[in-house]
Amino acid sequence: MKRWSKQLLSGCLLAALLLSMGGCQQGNTPSSAVSSQAVSSAAASSEETAEGPAETVETYHDMPVQTLDLDPSDPDYYQKALETELYNYKLIRNVPTAYQAEGWDTYTATANTLLNIDPDNIDDVSKSMIDNAVAQREALVQVAPAADCMWYIWGDAPATAETVEVADFTVESYDNADMKPFLVPYLVEDQSAAKGNMIVIAGGGYSSRGNAMEGYPIAEAFRDLGYNAYVLQRRVAPYSQEDTWLDMQRAVRYLRYNADSLGLGGMDCIAASGFSGGSGTILGEVANLYGDVQPTLYDADYVSDAVDQMSADLDVVCPLYGPQYDGEHTSDYVGLVTENSNLPAMFLAVGENDATGAMPDIWTLANSVRGKTLVEVHTFAEVGHGFGGGLEGTTSTYWIPMADTFIDLVMGRGEAGSGEAAEIPEGYTQMQQYTFEGGFGKADVTCAVDDAKTKVYMTFVAFDQQQVVEGVLNDGIITVTYDQSGFMTNDAQAIYNAADQNNWQPVA
Repeated sequence: MKRWSKQLLSGCLLAALLLSMGGCQQGNTPSSAVSSQAVSSAAASSEETAEGPAETVETYHDMPVQTLDLDPSDPDYYQKALETELYNYKLIRNVPTAYQAEGWDTYTATANTLLNIDPDNIDDVSKSMIDNAVAQREALVQVAPAADCMWYIWGDAPATAETVEVADFTVESYDNADMKPFLVPYLVEDQSAAKGNMIVIAGGGYSSRGNAMEGYPIAEAFRDLGYNAYVLQRRVAPYSQEDTWLDMQRAVRYLRYNADSLGLGGMDCIAASGFSGGSGTILGEVANLYGDVQPTLYDADYVSDAVDQMSADLDVVCPLYGPQYDGEHTSDYVGLVTENSNLPAMFLAVGENDATGAMPDIWTLANSVRGKTLVEVHTFAEVGHGFGGGLEGTTSTYWIPMADTFIDLVMGRGEAGSGEAAEIPEGYTQMQQYTFEGGFGKADVTCAVDDAKTKVYMTFVAFDQQQVVEGVLNDGIITVTYDQSGFMTNDAQAIYNAADQNNWQPVA
């Protein structure tokens, strides 16, 4: 089985497994994952200001960070301190919503530089860097309990395509050895108005997660547009690419299973946006782990649970600049090869100057699914690989609102919708909906007739606009009396003939 190739890595971070990071059991709400202790604290100052008393916020201290019980005078102190702080950094950078933003930004920027320190040659500058990172981490203000920010998607024994040992993790590994996949939620305040649920998967191949550009800000943007958004902290190397696909399908099923207990709205639409390797994570799931396909496809020893009985199908996907889901860009790529008969609608985007091969691959992917699902492709000028939420000064900055409009179209919320947007006029008592494919492409048709079948009304989207056609019927032959665009009269008979004359339903 293909695995993401591991680099020759120096040094070893033997991260201790923390019992406090046990995953949520199936059906439990996130608050059962980690117990929390809240403490009242002044956000800025306990003194009164001109506007009144300083705001008091609850703070928490339940993040499973490691501490070092070693005197700084010990000759091994800085080597152990470096190891400990790298563990903490790899944990904390995955949970920005747990902390006050400014402190989190400062700490992660500082702690990231620790990756460049040679643990066997720690000089005075390196010691100062370590001390600074430790001090900044100790000054972090945790403003949300860990369980509210880390929704563990698996039970105690996640499906794993290939066995991974603690010794496979090194200093350069993106995660600690005890990392368990989870979702970082960004929820809208009014769940009754939620437009849908968007899972965001940052790129980084199958070896890291570029959440700073392709994860957290993307989730915030979709939340601001009315979606519940979730950053998926998927497994990466030394895990295999199949493990990332397993995490993707589990995230979809987790949301479906726990929607009621979590009070999530917008569950008629589960979507996903992924970048580069995150795009591959989505497409690998769509191709291989859809519907009721079980994780045992890759892990024969895995025991399915109640969550696995939910559908893994997605309604809409937005794979950006990375359609080859095996992690490589090869010349023999033919698009999405799958037996999945319920493909999600696809919004595809890539930069014109992408040098990875993603630009032609996006079009190959689109052509491989045309006629099977709704697909839309955008190629942005003067943009290369990794543009995330958009490169300033280019039209790529519009892709998120464009994707929002596309989702509205798919879900029938847009002006054009899928042929359902126009109201059926009075006098028509029977109707049906079906798909018709003509010279203008595929269209979802709403067709209505009266009881005597002496008149017909049809509406659908063609040529990127809502079409409305009315006519009188004489033994099933249409004489068109109204053609909104003037383009559909010659197609009206064929569109009506595609209706199932034994499948009329009452107009609601």
